[in-house]
Amino acid sequence: MTSTWKQYEAGKEYKRRIGFYEQGRRNERFYRGDQWYGSEGKDLPKPVFNVVKRVVDYLVCTVASDRFSLVYTDENLPFLRDAETARQIRQALAVMNDNAAYRWDKCRMDDKIYQLLLDAAIFGDGVAYCYWDSEAGGGEYRGDVAVQTVDAANLFASDMNRADIQSQDYIILSGRQKASALRAEALAAGVSPEAARKILPDEETDVGAGSRAGTELADEDGKATYLIKFYREDGHVVFEKSTRECLIRRVITDCKLYPVAHLSWVPVKNSFHGVAPVSEMIPNQKFINRAYGMVMKHMTDTAFSKVVYDKSRIPEWTNEVGEAIAVVGATNVSDAVSVVGTGEMQGGYLSLIESAIASTKELMGATETALGNTVPNNTSAILALREASKISLGHIESALCCCIEDIANIWADMMCAYYSDERLLPFWRDGEAASETVDLALLRSCLIRARVDVRETVQYSTSTTTALLDKLLDGGYIDANTYLSYLPDGLFPERRAILEAKEVLKHERGDDE
Repeated sequence: MTSTWKQYEAGKEYKRRIGFYEQGRRNERFYRGDQWYGSEGKDLPKPVFNVVKRVVDYLVCTVASDRFSLVYTDENLPFLRDAETARQIRQALAVMNDNAAYRWDKCRMDDKIYQLLLDAAIFGDGVAYCYWDSEAGGGEYRGDVAVQTVDAANLFASDMNRADIQSQDYIILSGRQKASALRAEALAAGVSPEAARKILPDEETDVGAGSRAGTELADEDGKATYLIKFYREDGHVVFEKSTRECLIRRVITDCKLYPVAHLSWVPVKNSFHGVAPVSEMIPNQKFINRAYGMVMKHMTDTAFSKVVYDKSRIPEWTNEVGEAIAVVGATNVSDAVSVVGTGEMQGGYLSLIESAIASTKELMGATETALGNTVPNNTSAILALREASKISLGHIESALCCCIEDIANIWADMMCAYYSDERLLPFWRDGEAASETVDLALLRSCLIRARVDVRETVQYSTSTTTALLDKLLDGGYIDANTYLSYLPDGLFPERRAILEAKEVLKHERGDDE
């Protein structure tokens, strides 16, 4: 057993002690609607009113809807006395800023940000892993930096009581891959055939994220767990990939930063892992489902009246229309037959359920106004209420910005480590792809740091624009042609045809004003 595997086993044991895996699987089940797991409420109907998913989707999409831009700076730049060197650094940083926007689109970072936030909302933590993809690109330049999200269950740190990932002595990422593929990778890396044969399938599926992590496709060659360990030697990050009994590959890189960025939804004191908002909603969600299940059972059992009859007097009862019923030995039919009416439920019970749903949403910041469930009679007031509801998300927005800055710093670190000095950096210019060289040798001596600028998207932008245009038109400040010109796209499908028709009519009349 390798030493890395022993560290991995210690990290798993720590997560088991704090209930990390069990809680994560439970949260994931509740989010996707599997909320009657096990034998709980076996005698009740099992309705699902998924408040958890509604609230989580709102929280995640609200934060992910912001637009982020990256800006690189050199912290030593204000202290440089050489004006020419300062100019070259500023020029190189400007190209890097443009390239960061290009890379953001290329790596589909908007999707990655959404997945990071969703993982954090369900499991407590979101993890992004930046790696060098040797197969990316083509032509003159081969290989590039890539980004993928990693389940928090697969990230292990040397000190689980410290949240800062760059200050760790080591970090470990775990994963599952076919044993045959791992053996082939080991042989290609120069591992002896005897050592490669030690890579065998295993059943290490009990620590994966989600309730379906343990279900794998059965085939002749099963999967094995591999570990990627990062640690530092003389300030350089070392990449080491291994299985339980075999070291597949070990490389000393020129990188200074661990290529992993991490965020927690709700940080916990003296803990590497955070807490998910789903965890605090589960007791309420259980009550809501169970309460509705009890209402359904009550209505099913008591919604219809029942006939009670004396079997010693009436041998058999029928509900057929017009069918005669024989009565023996009774002078008063009401003594032999009675009808039990429908049951009545306590009037405040349904109000209690509705109050539980509303209070849960409100306390999580997902008010009816924020969710868009109000009539937009006053757009300005609705915008103000939506902005107020976002105040509670300030902590996760701040954590996300720090995580994105870490990703951008890792990009710069990997570019300086892996790019050749003459490599061109692509970027967008006037909607077209362009590229320029950067003095990477100069940047390697700089203290480069990234900053994230956040631009919030305007909610109700279509409604706001339309309302403003209506007021300008009613006040006589604009004419109908201007009104149609500035009407938001998609609101009036025939807008362009009407504008063209007006231009033709205007030309025919000879009116050029």
